[in-house]
Formats: sequence, C-alpha cells, structure tokens
Amino acid sequence: MPETRGRRVQPDASLFDRTLAFSGSYVSDDGRVTITRVATGTFQYSADRFLGRCDICVRRGLVPAEGEVLADARAAQLFLVAHDHDAVD
Repeated sequence: MPETRGRRVQPDASLFDRTLAFSGSYVSDDGRVTITRVATGTFQYSADRFLGRCDICVRRGLVPAEGEVLADARAAQLFLVAHDHDAVD
C-alpha cells in the first residue's frame, strides 16, 4: 500500500457508490459536505438524483443554501472531490 501520511486520500469510488445506494446519503469525515438522494416523482425521469451541500461554499455564497442538484452518483462523487478544500484525512 502506498504511503499516504500527510497527503489527501481520494475517496474509494465503489465504497462511495455503495454508501449512497445503501443509505441514500453521505457525510464527509469533517461533516462539511453532505450528499443526499432526492426523491423523484412518479412522472419524472427515474434515475437517482442527489443534492450536494458544502458548508464552506454555502457560507461563501458559491452553493445555494439548500444545496446543488446533482444528476447522478458520478456527479455526486465529482461534487465531493471538488469540495474537499484541501482536507487531509
């Protein structure tokens, strides 16, 4: 296993996908980024939709307070990576 001490560790995509599939939500280790599944109506496109929220970006006015609509699990993963703000696990 490569040395990761002091460096950012990228989230495991399959673990992230399984977490979203199982619980319908994800919260980052520091609690600043949340992703939740959005229920779709009967007549809407049936694919999973998500809502991403980053506390830091909400305070800066970069993301709406209610969160950013994400089209699918891939978009949710990209949102998570984009909003790590150089966090170190």
